[in-house]
Amino acid sequence: MSSSNNNTTVNMGSPVDTVKKTKQGHSFLGCLCDMRRAVIMLDTLGMIGSIIALVAVIIYDKYGTEEDKKALMLENYDFGALIAIYSAVIICHLSAIIGAITFTICPILITILMNITYAVIAGLDKNWIGLGVYIFLLYPHVFLCNELAKGIMTKENYRSQERQSCCCV
Repeated sequence: MSSSNNNTTVNMGSPVDTVKKTKQGHSFLGCLCDMRRAVIMLDTLGMIGSIIALVAVIIYDKYGTEEDKKALMLENYDFGALIAIYSAVIICHLSAIIGAITFTICPILITILMNITYAVIAGLDKNWIGLGVYIFLLYPHVFLCNELAKGIMTKENYRSQERQSCCCV
């Protein structure tokens, strides 16, 4: 793996004094974008999906037939519990987005705990696809927290050194 793609020369004042700044942070899936952007994008998608699921539960509870509820397995769960769970998931996704935008670790940790909880539940249910999805979702959150904790990614160096994107500016 060549590090020549991540080298940027930054002029530090005098004509002779140039410092090579190399991207130190991890890239999502090796090449796509930095971990901050990955967390923002994945949690935005997760939040949109959770909002759609929340609206679907409300609609099916009010207008759905018993066959509809049975097909969606809604008869196994209490309506209030589903509303509370989806609302909490939306809040967790929103906290990760806020944490990534503000370069703060604690809000991202909330989402890490949620993903670990869902991964454990999926593993106990022998839902291997769900387990894989939640482990995959843990990946950018854990790496972003690590980079923030080590000072690799900061507000000051993000634009000049750590920002990376394959498709957006």
